[in-house]
Amino acid sequence: MKLLFDIGNTSINWAVEENNGFIKTGSFNHYDCDTSDQLKNIITPEITSKPDAVLISNVAGMDLIKLVQGWADKLWQLKLWEARVSHEFGDLKNSYKDVSQMGVDRWLAMVAVRDKYKANICLVDCGTALTIDFIDHSGNHLGGYIVPGYKLMQKSLIENTTGINVNVENNISIKQADNTQAAINNGACLVLVAVINQAIKMYSDQLDCEPKCIITGGMAELIHPLTEFTFIYEPLLVLNGLSIAHRAYK
Repeated sequence: MKLLFDIGNTSINWAVEENNGFIKTGSFNHYDCDTSDQLKNIITPEITSKPDAVLISNVAGMDLIKLVQGWADKLWQLKLWEARVSHEFGDLKNSYKDVSQMGVDRWLAMVAVRDKYKANICLVDCGTALTIDFIDHSGNHLGGYIVPGYKLMQKSLIENTTGINVNVENNISIKQADNTQAAINNGACLVLVAVINQAIKMYSDQLDCEPKCIITGGMAELIHPLTEFTFIYEPLLVLNGLSIAHRAYK
């Protein structure tokens, strides 16, 4: 049995794996919550025996790594296995010359997608940031884009302007708004949808056909119905990629 953590900028997704399949999954916010309490109250009761390994994908800094390591060491005397970005994984080839600049969550999502779909891929991750990555049918990563996510755009606008003092909401819409609160909400959503649509159109022009479109991330289910394209929703891509990477490492 393995315990897996996908530590993002805002939330932690986790899974318990047995026989190469997830038997339990969950998520909690670490941005404005006590992560130690979350580990103690949410994760610990779910683990009935000592894991064979604790696997980590982390883009949120060393403090959280140290916290999770201390928790795992106290309970089971286990050291974490932390995934790293590489120049290639199987037939997947990274386009970055300096792979340290790529977030490990992006890489693991691509590892999972390439493992499952041998096709021309547009991979969209709607999280704290919106990331878009392109993979061709041979497994070559062709690059991508990073854009501030829905809440990050809202926060930036409110914190860096005067005269805008509203509480934003998660009312997902791209309709024209008749008040400032809705204008901020809908404007941020419109930016994301427009970026996704344009990115896929550009890649489709390169291919002379439409790629297979995969979407993941906390806002994915809300955003993709507003786009012009059909997406396959894969909510656990980073955790799947983490599991695949660890199996290959062993």
